[in-house]
Amino acid sequence: MDLSCRANPFITDHRKPLSIPKMPRSSRTHPILIALLLLGLSACGPDPQSAQPGEAPAEATLSPQQLTDLARVKQDAGAYDEAIAYLQKALSADPQFAPAHYRMGTVYEQWDKREEAIAAYRKAVELAPDSAENHLALGLIYGKAVKNELAVKEYLQAARLNPGDAGIHFNIALEYWYLQDIPHAEEHYRKTLELDPKHIQARLNLAGVYEHTKEWEKELKEIAIAQQMGRESGNEQAVRIAGEKLAFLKGRIHMTEEEFKRKTQPPFE
Repeated sequence: MDLSCRANPFITDHRKPLSIPKMPRSSRTHPILIALLLLGLSACGPDPQSAQPGEAPAEATLSPQQLTDLARVKQDAGAYDEAIAYLQKALSADPQFAPAHYRMGTVYEQWDKREEAIAAYRKAVELAPDSAENHLALGLIYGKAVKNELAVKEYLQAARLNPGDAGIHFNIALEYWYLQDIPHAEEHYRKTLELDPKHIQARLNLAGVYEHTKEWEKELKEIAIAQQMGRESGNEQAVRIAGEKLAFLKGRIHMTEEEFKRKTQPPFE
């Protein structure tokens, strides 16, 4: 049985994108902003006379962190090639500088270069294994690449380091659902709601889990709560989904297994 959220409209994907909207190419350079940043950063750097031939003295004397900060400015402008150039300079100065590897991962991810992004995030995790942010970023891109088991592994590490983050547990539950590991999916949806009782998507997805396990009363409870929460928060989409789910469930409860199959499996009647 296909348990993906694409097959079940009531299971919603909530992977948090790391991407920043791409800017037009005309905004690639911000000469005044870069000049001011370089001017301010150069005051903290070593003697400009140490610059290598062909390099601007201000850039050549920047620390790995300062170069990484400049890369972020270029990244925000959509100038990904220039951002990578700054990060390569940072890593040339200090190959073990984990923040530069992480930033490189975000740049490559936004640049739609997934394999390069995975490699950069993996290096960041290797150098800074106690960073929940690094594990989460790697887990997210593994999820996008449909490498669900690897995604779960990284999310679990992120949850260990940051146990109070409901969003991490939601992502874990979603990956377990894709893997058809229903008990663990239920466990982490419940953990999500324990940490954030107003997480409507988790509640609707948990209802989908109970539909799969045919625990109708539990499903009804979660749908009713989600519908009420949607009304209170003005979330019309949640109200609509919950309403559709309730209508489907009411019909399902009064069907025999044979009748249900005739209604939900081809050839449809």
